[in-house]
Amino acid sequence: MDLMLSDTQEMIRDGARRFLADSLDADTVREVEASADGVHAEIWAQMAELGWTALALPDDIGGGGAGLADLCVLAEELGRAAASTPLVATAGFAAAFLRAVEPMAATRDLLNRLATSDAVIAPALADAVGRDERSAPSSVLTETDAGATIAGAKAMVPYASVAQVLLVSLRAPDGEAVVVAVDRDAAGVTWARHGATGGDPLFHVEFDNVSVPAGGVLARGPAAQRAIDAGLDAAAVLATAEAVGCCEAMIRLGSEYAANRQQFGRVIGSYQAVAHRLADMRINTDACRLLVAETAWMLDQGRDATLEVAGTKVFANDVMVDMVHAAHTVHGAIGYTTEYDLQLYTRRARAFCLSHGDTDAQTERAAVALGL
Repeated sequence: MDLMLSDTQEMIRDGARRFLADSLDADTVREVEASADGVHAEIWAQMAELGWTALALPDDIGGGGAGLADLCVLAEELGRAAASTPLVATAGFAAAFLRAVEPMAATRDLLNRLATSDAVIAPALADAVGRDERSAPSSVLTETDAGATIAGAKAMVPYASVAQVLLVSLRAPDGEAVVVAVDRDAAGVTWARHGATGGDPLFHVEFDNVSVPAGGVLARGPAAQRAIDAGLDAAAVLATAEAVGCCEAMIRLGSEYAANRQQFGRVIGSYQAVAHRLADMRINTDACRLLVAETAWMLDQGRDATLEVAGTKVFANDVMVDMVHAAHTVHGAIGYTTEYDLQLYTRRARAFCLSHGDTDAQTERAAVALGL
């Protein structure tokens, strides 16, 4: 594989950077984070018009025909701008999940909506009492002659307040895993926003005997788990690309501060203790980006990348801890103030470490992949 950006990827990067620089400044980021939904609806709609949300979908359904590796280039720019968008949930998890399940009318319709509109389709996987998204669900699907209903609660559901459809993992009466598509506005669905370290909009969603529409059951049993894994792998890689963008912003802020802040008659960047911190930040960021590129390429090739996804996430988690510590060390006290922009990125980086598989969970996956 070629780890250098292609001409197309450079165009994606440059176009996204220009758009975000014109549309999203630090004040707007703060306003979006403080809003009820945690997303800038107009910017999301413009992203859809530009074809970004459908970039990695097949061109025969109206998508861009690109791959996850191309989408990661875009995600990095979103992270660099601290943009809060449903890209990881929708173009990452939902798209990969829907392409992994057996084709049917419902999945084709949902994919078409992703490809041709600014629809938000969000995963609702983590039970309120579970470990994470890959844990066996405890929320229940009940099936009778009169139809199917679901009951239970899901935690950490991204962008639930603006999603049109939720992909909900459940337990069938026979114990099998099931995934159903439910309209967010269906009777019996309620939600409340969590307080999140990274400021990203995560919600607690309750399902009170919610009716499942005809054709709403998308996958069952092992097929459901495989599709969930495919979606979570794509989302983890895409989220890591966003985190790399956060790292780039931390390097930029740290370098600018070190080049201007003076102490003992010299700019602090001239001291090795500071310069070496910034050099380590650059090395770690570039290493993380290369792992993202390799893992995304493997997924695009249809290879089993379980080990690579887990390894990339474990490495990135460690990198984010080091990056946050180094960035705040360079800045000193000012970096901890909410008025300064650094915290927009360091909070997101720390939240990333606990999402999409924390270090313990991804280390376990890597061990299983290695046969240990």
